[in-house]
Amino acid sequence: MFSRSRRPLFRSTTLRLTGLYSLIFIASSVTLFLLAYSLLSRAVREGDRVAMTQKLREYVSVSQKKGLSGLLDFLHLERENIDTEQYLLRVDAPDGTPLIDLAPDETPHLPGTLPIAPGQSVQWFFLPDPAEEGSLNEVACRTLPGGGAVYLGKDASEREELLARFRVIFAGIMVPVALIGLAAGFVLARRVLTPIKDLIDTVRAIDTGRMDARVPEVGVDDELSELARLFNAMLDKIRTLITGMREALDNVAHDLRTPATRTLAAVEVAAATKNDPEELREALLDCAEETRRMVSMLGILMDISEAETGAMRLHLGPVDMAVLVADAVELYEYAAEAKQVSLLGQANGPLPVVADADRMRQVLANLLDNAVKYTPQGGQVTIAATQVPGGVAVRVADTGEGMLADEIPRIFDRLYRADKSRSKRGLGLGLSLVRAVLFAHGVTIEVQSTLGRGSAFTFTLPAPAPSGQPGPDGRA
Repeated sequence: MFSRSRRPLFRSTTLRLTGLYSLIFIASSVTLFLLAYSLLSRAVREGDRVAMTQKLREYVSVSQKKGLSGLLDFLHLERENIDTEQYLLRVDAPDGTPLIDLAPDETPHLPGTLPIAPGQSVQWFFLPDPAEEGSLNEVACRTLPGGGAVYLGKDASEREELLARFRVIFAGIMVPVALIGLAAGFVLARRVLTPIKDLIDTVRAIDTGRMDARVPEVGVDDELSELARLFNAMLDKIRTLITGMREALDNVAHDLRTPATRTLAAVEVAAATKNDPEELREALLDCAEETRRMVSMLGILMDISEAETGAMRLHLGPVDMAVLVADAVELYEYAAEAKQVSLLGQANGPLPVVADADRMRQVLANLLDNAVKYTPQGGQVTIAATQVPGGVAVRVADTGEGMLADEIPRIFDRLYRADKSRSKRGLGLGLSLVRAVLFAHGVTIEVQSTLGRGSAFTFTLPAPAPSGQPGPDGRA
């Protein structure tokens, strides 16, 4: 594993994610507690308040029917027959004078001055018991229809103590909950960011020259693992491209060395024989030929690069492939006759396709050039164009030397030439240009070859769209 970078903890993403996760976790816990406390306190208080509210309604009803004196008689009767000692009870006259004031044993009566004035609806308030520390009474009050007010209270110490104990327990629980949240957040953040840190370490290793460094892939199939796989695939692709560039540079150096050496030799010969105009002219022609060969190689390399990068400008339009095939056969007919190779063209037109006519001529010329070059005397080269669904298939086949299976994937590489073809004159760029031009057209080429029996190259060009519909180039 590569050495990890030393980054201050307060600046790390791990700390920020830990803090965020912990904040969410603790806030969620507090919210759940407040919700639970609210429901618990409401449930605990609701029973007492319902009973006290019913009592107040009963007293208000009696006062409304029998007046204030009737309410007092009812209260005295209730006290004699029903256990009402658990309540604090006081009834005031309209002028505020207490008419009846009851309290359980050893419990102080309600004070004369209370924090809330009674109203038409039930009012609630808490009243500490001065005689006993920690004691708390809950009091409900309401005005009476005929004037005056009624107060009803009950000891709420145990109930409120239970709720206070619940708050204390929660406060004690929140400390380990917060610690657990921090620990879980840290572990989660480290686990989530591990692929990112591995990615950073891999980039640092590559920056130091270790081109074989890769991001470790874990077994979990998630987005970060997919990122690691894609990054490794990208590194493999870059390494392949760099290897190809190195091989291309080696091949360019190898192939340019010969014409450069010949040009230098011609110049030196011309310098040594500067008195003979004919030899000077011949030396200049040799220099021009070798220079033309080098310029041709560089031009083809530029075309290939433009096509592979999508910068090649194509003049797409309707083209009759039968005409292009006939032109290509006519162009290479004399070269085939000179080598005593039979060249056959099979294309019954019209065979309309959408393509760049000049670039397609390059493709056919390079394929025929290779086929004629590597077909021995008495062999046969065939170029055929046939209508297929959606377009026209072009096939260039020969009965030449053929290729090994492991050579086929490399024949389209720039400047690649098999060992047996090194003796033949050529740049090693023809098939690379063919593939690049077809790639610019959005077309792929297929190769079938058997050693000693020949090769066949096949590609399919799209047909023009019906009238009024856009074609592959976006034109109708």
